[in-house]
Amino acid sequence: MREYLIDGIKKIGLSYTDEKINNLVKYLEYLVEYNEHTNLTAIRDTKDAIEKHFLDSLLLQNLLDEKKAKKAIDIGTGAGFPGMVLAIFNPNVKFVLMDSVGKKTTFLQNVKEMLNLDNVTVVNSRAEDYINEENRESFDIGLCRGVNKLNVILEYMIPFISVGGHFLAQKMVGTEEEGEATNALNTLGAKIVKIHQYNLPNYGDERLVVEILKETSTDKKYPRRAGVALKKPL
Repeated sequence: MREYLIDGIKKIGLSYTDEKINNLVKYLEYLVEYNEHTNLTAIRDTKDAIEKHFLDSLLLQNLLDEKKAKKAIDIGTGAGFPGMVLAIFNPNVKFVLMDSVGKKTTFLQNVKEMLNLDNVTVVNSRAEDYINEENRESFDIGLCRGVNKLNVILEYMIPFISVGGHFLAQKMVGTEEEGEATNALNTLGAKIVKIHQYNLPNYGDERLVVEILKETSTDKKYPRRAGVALKKPL
């Protein structure tokens, strides 16, 4: 298990320390154990979890390095992907991991405490309820893996990102959601600057990361109240 994880990290082209690997392995073991009694993720096989959760999350690492992020928010983080994995790899970056499902944030709080991660804040909330004057436009990087269609998640995410910051949206290949997101991007003051294509290091599955730049300040009426973005996407 440990060797398989290290091999995948090497194939992605990342450097690592023993401490980072140890923490990832502890997190993985705890996830597998916790998942036996509490449904956190549909993936049960350990090798699948390494590939489709842990290594999939680390596909973002080089972009994170490039952006020199100091503060990141992962909305709809679930069992911590990609946010918790990246927090382990980037101790100098402060991460907010947000999910509205209590059993998932309870699990993440346990992981934070187990690994003594001072750079992680776990938040049990909806994005619409969490945003306030203090954290609006305060993050360098936004992260979200698959949660909703791009035109929906943009309304949750972009108000949190500072002007000049980026949203790295992880998507499956073939959804073509970028085209539907034009109005949302224009309304919120953002634009797509690049679509990165990656492959999982061992399985070879294709992955997209849509890199979005926040160009101008977002009107404070966004995000709209809970549930509206989903029912009436921009």
